[in-house]
Amino acid sequence: MGLKIEELKSGNFDLNRPVILYEDEGHRVAWVGSSENFIFRCNAYLVSSGNTNVLIDPGGIQHFEQVKERVSQLINPKEVNYIVSHHQDPDVAGSIPKWLEVNPEITIVTTPRTKVLLPYYGFDRNSAKWLDVSPLDDTMLELKDGSVLLFLSSPFLHFPDAFVTYDSRAKLLFSGDIFAAIQQKWELIVSDWERHKTEMMYFHVYYMASNRALRYFVEKIKPFPIKAIVPQHGSIIPEEHVKDALDFLENLKCGVDLLYEESPVQSILSDLF
Repeated sequence: MGLKIEELKSGNFDLNRPVILYEDEGHRVAWVGSSENFIFRCNAYLVSSGNTNVLIDPGGIQHFEQVKERVSQLINPKEVNYIVSHHQDPDVAGSIPKWLEVNPEITIVTTPRTKVLLPYYGFDRNSAKWLDVSPLDDTMLELKDGSVLLFLSSPFLHFPDAFVTYDSRAKLLFSGDIFAAIQQKWELIVSDWERHKTEMMYFHVYYMASNRALRYFVEKIKPFPIKAIVPQHGSIIPEEHVKDALDFLENLKCGVDLLYEESPVQSILSDLF
């Protein structure tokens, strides 16, 4: 019972099925992501508590059938009643219209600027249900087990109105594109931190706005007890590397910091392709 990250390091699981990351009485978190041979591999997660089922960053339209199949091994897909979209990119949110066909009563949890853009994937913004995430960091979803999903703003990482989700029961940080990695060889759990730092750098130097934005975000989440960071791309970062990951972002130059400097990724980019 509880967090299962440590036992998952053995690799003893089937990625054709959902992978349980946390489970105790009344609360479960599962990886239900896509399986594809691509450096931009996408993760999706399902948080279940009582009759509340929250699908986090469900993925692109091409991921829908895979994610739905994994979800169906845990619950009836019609019982997904919330979707969290940390920003509006197609790899995060392109499948939302398909999920609304499964259950038109789904509430979409997102920020106002993202809310403007999501209906362009092809659904009626007026008939959809919304929970607007405030930039004041006071928006939360109360779960039946007494825990909450807390939604924290992460401006300009990489969208101006992006945010992340913190699960107070499992102590997991669903970080969207923050802490993401571009990997030739994907793994569910980070096994080699030094290699993973390089894989994170590939992503962050081009997609994140600035070191100032990173430092603002790192200072915000430092007080939270985090047992694992679960990003939308790349590998899950276990507790022993959470501080390493925070330190890495806090000191990383990226985005506009590099307009007048040579990017640190240039010298190693050839290793990726």
